[in-house]
Amino acid sequence: MPGFTDPFRSQTFYIEFSPHFTGAVLKVSGLAYEREVKTVEQATSSGRIIINQLPGKYMPATLTITKAITSNKGFWEWRKKVLEMTDISKIRVNGTITAYDYANGNVTMQWHVVNAWPSRIKGPTLNVEADSAQEEIEICYEELKQVEG
Repeated sequence: MPGFTDPFRSQTFYIEFSPHFTGAVLKVSGLAYEREVKTVEQATSSGRIIINQLPGKYMPATLTITKAITSNKGFWEWRKKVLEMTDISKIRVNGTITAYDYANGNVTMQWHVVNAWPSRIKGPTLNVEADSAQEEIEICYEELKQVEG
């Protein structure tokens, strides 16, 4: 069918927040862009009320990254700096999230994360029946830009 494109299946995700962490992860959520909606009511000369919705302030989301536990402690060390330093501008970094095509390994989509810092790390649930230990990292950011792969 002309003009039809199959949706891509991405099952490999790679993140880079240098110098703190670079590598594959299991899951990324929170790739969001939102603007507050302001409602403004106006009256016409005949007394009829008109309601307009206007864009308000930008509200960045929070990334949640799920990854398997490895010997890399970069996120933990980065989070420790957030707790110890008073100037957050020295801790913020830019990062990239890359999704790869399942079939051929090509980059399908990338997101650039601007001025990010870790707000929370949740260690693994220790369970002898689990296949792997996983941790969650929450990353706050100022701006998110989607770019083509």
